[in-house]
Amino acid sequence: MRVKELIPPALRPPARAVFFPLYRGAVRLRCWCLDRIEQHELGGGLTLPPAMLRFRVDENPSARLFLDSGRKIAYDIQTALASIGRPLAGFDPVLDFGCGCGRPLIWLAREYPGKAFYGTDVDETSIRWCQVHLPLAGFAVNPRLPPTGYPDGMFDLILAISVFTHLDEEPQLRWLEELQRILRPGGVLLASLHGEHSWTALPREDLETLRRRGFLFKTSAKLRGIVPGWYHTAYHSRDYAERTFSRSFTVLSYRDAGLGYQDLVALERRA
Repeated sequence: MRVKELIPPALRPPARAVFFPLYRGAVRLRCWCLDRIEQHELGGGLTLPPAMLRFRVDENPSARLFLDSGRKIAYDIQTALASIGRPLAGFDPVLDFGCGCGRPLIWLAREYPGKAFYGTDVDETSIRWCQVHLPLAGFAVNPRLPPTGYPDGMFDLILAISVFTHLDEEPQLRWLEELQRILRPGGVLLASLHGEHSWTALPREDLETLRRRGFLFKTSAKLRGIVPGWYHTAYHSRDYAERTFSRSFTVLSYRDAGLGYQDLVALERRA
């Protein structure tokens, strides 16, 4: 039984009004404390991002989790690309779309030091931090909706890790068009999605929506004031993703749980 189901329906609104501000306050306090007790140097001239920036990418400010998950994501990206016969070593330049504070980029750029990496995100605070502390890539702020400032066909490979997992349907479709524009013909877009492996905690009505429509967008009261209201949680069925994404791209592969509990879909821009 879910915790909220133990609370009578009439008491849920006041319970939320009390709990979620306390939760957000606890998050900010924990981040403030972590920033004062943790080691920030990663070696090689790199610095650990502040705790609140780490929280924004994984809802957890743990430095160890940030580093371990970044290493694992970098490995999963390389595995997915190798599985389609297009290893990461063959792509240049590479864009991390929705890079946050550089979680996988720290590892990828270290492994491929001669490659041109770029990162972009709507989170201006994270990008400004990256521009100062992560000299391994070129970083830029992108708007909430397209276009970006990149020219047509600039990139060989675009990574969209935990981006389409947070956007509603209409902005997703607009961003797919923009990523197609800035990707070279034959270039690859690798995107992660909340597929069936991440549906386990959803209530029955949400599961019915997913099975009927293939897409669901949900907002979370606990994250209000920490992330924007338009950037919460999106879920896809495999059929919806392959059918929708194939309008703009050729689907090369779909890896169930290819990125932990998220699926990975590899898409190629048609000539």
